[in-house]
Formats: sequence, structure tokens, C-alpha cells
Amino acid sequence: MYGSGSKGYTSAARVKAAIDEFYGRPLESQTSAVFASIWSSRAAAHIDVSLPYIIGGGEADSASGWFAYLSRLHGSTRNTSTKSQSGVLGLPSPVWTQFVSDLTLLATASTHEHGTTDADHGRRVYQFMVSTIIDSDKYKRGQYRELLEAWAGVGSSAAGSS
Repeated sequence: MYGSGSKGYTSAARVKAAIDEFYGRPLESQTSAVFASIWSSRAAAHIDVSLPYIIGGGEADSASGWFAYLSRLHGSTRNTSTKSQSGVLGLPSPVWTQFVSDLTLLATASTHEHGTTDADHGRRVYQFMVSTIIDSDKYKRGQYRELLEAWAGVGSSAAGSS
């Protein structure tokens, strides 16, 4: 089975494609309605993309496994190979602590969506991209963007749609 690719990245890859499409539009077209349209059609508009390797550390071959792997990777500066209690733990990376902080700030904001539908989750992703409560510009690229995509992939899978 090695080399067959990971199903765990599929949801995150669709999220990445949706975010890329949104940011690729002119600034005046980057509205919540446009993002809602892109978000709702991402499963039909974007092909399935698998990782070229199996998710590491014994995590499940799913979107939640991919996010768990990334959170463990960022959550400790020393423990990247084991999820056991006996693993050596270090301090979380600044990227991880800032992501968790931003997630908490957005969750407590009065405008944050608390519903469980896929559209509600899409609105939560959109808030990461445009919020003035957090520095949303950092989610346009790099490790912050990767964590956002993985987190969004998990949530969209949990909502029953990819």
C-alpha cells in the first residue's frame, strides 16, 4: 500500500483549491457571497488530490489524521514521530500557538459561526481569511496557510461534505 497516496489530504486539497480560487480574484470580488459559492462547489469543481505518501506517525488515513499529524508536528519542537505518552515533548512552534490563539479569538467573536453544517464551517474558514480581529494576512501563505487548510479539511469532512 505504500506509495498509493493518502486519502487524508483530499479534503484539505479541495480547501486549498477553493482558497486559491478566492485569492486569485480581484480584491473587489473577494466577498463572503463569492467565497460561499466557491466553498459550496469545491467538491465538484476541484479534483481529488492525494498525498504521494502515507500520513506519518501512525495517524489515520483521513482528513483528521492529516490534521492530527500536522498538529503534532507543530505542537512539539521535538516529538514528530510518535504520539505515545513516552515520546519526548518540546515546546509548541510559534505557528501552532498563534493558530490556536486565532482559532480561540474567532470562536469567541460574536460574528463567529457556531453551526454544524458545511456552510457554517465555510463561513468559519472565510473569517480566518478576512477577519480584523486577527492578522488574517498570515493565512495567505506558508505554515499558517497549511494549518488552516488542514483544519478546514477536517471540519468539512466532519460536516458530511468534502
